Amino acid sequence: MNPILMSVALIAGLVVFSYSMYRRIALLTRLGPENRIGNIRERIALLFKIGLGQSKLVGRQRERSSGAMHFFIFWGFLILGLREIIIFGEAFTPGFQELLPLLGSASIGAYLYTFVYDLFEAIVVVMVLFAFYRRIVVVPERLNINAEGSLILALILGVVSTDLIHEAGRFNLVTLYGYDLHLLSHPVFGTEMDWAPFAALLAAATASWGEGMMAMFYQLGFWSHILIVLFFLNLLPISKHMHVITALPNVFFGSLGYPHTPVALLDLEDEEAWDKGALGLDRIEQLTWKQGLDLYTCTECGRCHDICPTYVTSKPLTLKWFNESLRDHMDEQQDNLLRTGKSEGEGSMVGDGMVIHPDTLWACTTCRACEEVCPVSIEHVPRIIAMRQAQTLMHDAQPAELNNTYRGLERNGNPWGLGYDQRADWVEGMDIPILTEPPAEDVDVVMWVGCMGSFDGRNQRIARATATLLQKAGVRFAMLGTTEKCTGDLARRSGNELLYQTLAKENVENLNRLQVKTVITQCPHCVNSLKNEYPQLDGHYEVFHHSQYIAKLVDEGRLKLAPSQEGTVTFHDPCYLGRYNNEYDAPRMLVERSSHEGLTEMKRSRNESFCCGAGGGRMWMEETIGTRVNEERVRQAYEVGATTIATACPFCMTMIDDGIKASGKEDEVQVLDVAELVLASLESEQG
Repeated sequence: MNPILMSVALIAGLVVFSYSMYRRIALLTRLGPENRIGNIRERIALLFKIGLGQSKLVGRQRERSSGAMHFFIFWGFLILGLREIIIFGEAFTPGFQELLPLLGSASIGAYLYTFVYDLFEAIVVVMVLFAFYRRIVVVPERLNINAEGSLILALILGVVSTDLIHEAGRFNLVTLYGYDLHLLSHPVFGTEMDWAPFAALLAAATASWGEGMMAMFYQLGFWSHILIVLFFLNLLPISKHMHVITALPNVFFGSLGYPHTPVALLDLEDEEAWDKGALGLDRIEQLTWKQGLDLYTCTECGRCHDICPTYVTSKPLTLKWFNESLRDHMDEQQDNLLRTGKSEGEGSMVGDGMVIHPDTLWACTTCRACEEVCPVSIEHVPRIIAMRQAQTLMHDAQPAELNNTYRGLERNGNPWGLGYDQRADWVEGMDIPILTEPPAEDVDVVMWVGCMGSFDGRNQRIARATATLLQKAGVRFAMLGTTEKCTGDLARRSGNELLYQTLAKENVENLNRLQVKTVITQCPHCVNSLKNEYPQLDGHYEVFHHSQYIAKLVDEGRLKLAPSQEGTVTFHDPCYLGRYNNEYDAPRMLVERSSHEGLTEMKRSRNESFCCGAGGGRMWMEETIGTRVNEERVRQAYEVGATTIATACPFCMTMIDDGIKASGKEDEVQVLDVAELVLASLESEQG
């Protein structure tokens, strides 16, 4: 080999790569700060599970074949990383592998590694051909079929095939023509060729081609391999395949399991931020470095297409396109950001004809299905909420129908603006104590009713069912009555952080004054606020969703059930119970125990459940584009023959009930809360 030529190629390639990476990293450092350093052990575990284990690819039942394809290509890259060091080293020092620990001819490690990398090179060839087949023949709708993606696949194929060609030429030159090309050999382990079955097979197939052809194989395979690797390396930082470099770091710095990272608490007392219009995310330079890294890391795999309720129902939002738009804008502004730290021009990124259209921004239900399936742990929803914050706080540009909702929350602590003095009317005749002073010793838990349970007629029945179950189980509980206010979830998800903090601070002050320790609520949105977001405001409580608490009472034998529900029962997972708080089993246990036929799962269930369409403040906005999300979810329930759709969220209850009515099947299909199912089964058991 030629060390001078290798030096020139290597130095040139690394200089260009380093410059490209410097610009990318420098841009990230110009973005906003974000603390993602803590909990190193958890982050390493996440890296092994999602990054190295590819759990979000091979762990999915949907499209498992494509997940396996990506898994083997990914691990092929990792395994061949050491092989690249050996190949580059051979150009400077023949027999370079002998200098590496555990990889010399006297070590079994050398032969085991030879077998592994040779096997994975063959596997990667097959996987890349399968990827081309999917692009040319299958053509999944979610994929971006473009020249760049095909070029990347061709380069991967080139990397592994040129090494196989190089090795086949080397094997034949050594064994047939006596060349001294440092073929590993051991009296017990045999030769390197014995451990490389696929390169050896190629060598055998070409053995009759002559010495000259084998020498060409050897040289051409080597130098073409080197050039392809260096070209590939330098293409990544300047292309949309930057994710090859950033995927593992992005997983490492990702959100740590459940609960998901809560919405950042804005400092609303920062007058300078108000003056500069710096609240929320309005311009590309207001991204945090992690949000910028997310944009670099999007693989454009389109898995968010398949799972996103807005895209499936023909809304103008898919997170892949959302990320592409922001990343392209960030690339366009790269020189300005590096020079001044600011993007060029005035005004917001959101608007008609701007980077993100308002219809796109406000379509999101914040269900986080996109984050659940994203193989590289991109966090879409916090970025969307931050952009909504800027629209609401800085531009007063929220959807018009939210204005009445905000006024209702401001005046009476509920989205309808109904008199707060009516909040406890549903409890008439139930003899439930109302907590007004610090709790007595005979109160163990506070029942947080929520706005829907307090004011909506259908959900009042669920509140009564829940309270009845607590009474029958002998639970010592009380409620807050008129001092309870909306947790502010819908205000926060729609960007009105000022209103959220106003409501939340009042609730925290009240709960802390009453020395509340344990809360039970039928609303997953309230669960998420009380449990995961109120700690930002010094509100620390043990919080149970009513399905969790009821399941606990059943397990303890305090509620004894006998199946009462007839027909096919399916369960709709509320997003804020499942994907936000990782609770899937408690409501299912209650449905199973309450139904004669048990539980029939929909195709989209558990962590890949389909949103009802109410989250992210969408409950209070008009849905005028595409199919209604709730109607699509009801259709999915009909697919499994459901006669009863069970759920565990007041918003889901309303949306699914409306979906059933829209389908004209309200006489055939009903929707019930798990508390109602349990109460009917409890009454059946008691005769």
